[in-house]
Amino acid sequence: MNFIDDEHKSFFENKMEELAKLGKKDVYYKSLVYTLGICETTREHFKEIFNINQSEVNLDAIQKGWQTGTSEKVTRMAFNLWNHSLMYDSEDDLENEKISSSYAPSEIFCCSFAPYFWEAIKIRYPEYTNYIKSNNEIDYYTYMRVGNKEQLDGEDEEEYFK
Repeated sequence: MNFIDDEHKSFFENKMEELAKLGKKDVYYKSLVYTLGICETTREHFKEIFNINQSEVNLDAIQKGWQTGTSEKVTRMAFNLWNHSLMYDSEDDLENEKISSSYAPSEIFCCSFAPYFWEAIKIRYPEYTNYIKSNNEIDYYTYMRVGNKEQLDGEDEEEYFK
């Protein structure tokens, strides 16, 4: 797993230990915690963004005064990974069905955290993303899962997933 710094890694490991004690270890939690750990602001305000005990995101966290332009991108990415249909910047916006264009990939990914957002996507969707190590280089690719490994018997997997 690719961490932006030691603080990110430590935050992730500590939160995952906390979640494991609650029996909450799936890819939803893992990708949300990884994403919110990317920047210092979202790490510091994690409890204001996500309620672990109730398993709820706080949509109003986007409107808080401590948010920066970059931490808003991190928060929106985490919300997308938690529940892909969340595209609102507040509970009021949700009630009034006022969709925010700030959740578009072109808005979220235009920052230096883009490589870590990709890592979060791989965490959230492991069955659809994969990588192969060949010739000491990592070649990334995505594939649509159409079946299980047993259905590929007799086929060259590397050719199949190109």
